[in-house]
Amino acid sequence: MNRTRFFFQLLVLSVMLLLFADCAGNNRNRPMNVDELLMNAASLAGESVIVEGLCTHVCTKSGMKLFLRGTDDTKMIRAESGSTLGKFDPAIVDKHVQVRGKLVEEQISDNTPASHGEEGKGCETEQAAEKVYHIAATSYQMID
Repeated sequence: MNRTRFFFQLLVLSVMLLLFADCAGNNRNRPMNVDELLMNAASLAGESVIVEGLCTHVCTKSGMKLFLRGTDDTKMIRAESGSTLGKFDPAIVDKHVQVRGKLVEEQISDNTPASHGEEGKGCETEQAAEKVYHIAATSYQMID
């Protein structure tokens, strides 16, 4: 009888440890705001992330870029969709949006071509976005 009780207590303790161990250090499964993502970008590069922010712009040329703003206009990050996700819905502009994807660190150089815009510089929103990191989006949804 005592042996059965001991194994049951051990099982319960083991399950609790597994559940709490996952909650302690894993930020990738919880949504972050843009400011928090940018502040921790160096440690999150290459990881799957969930980020929430105000969508300020969807690229009008390709529809494959979405821009999320943080607490002010200086904190912005670009999310790019691929062929599997397709174009972002322009109706999400000025709405709070949640984007899931991989945080990608870009290698910036003077020879890096801009994607579109006047004289190949990209649109104003793209120029204001964080240039060092972007999100390779796998899904998105409006949360407003």
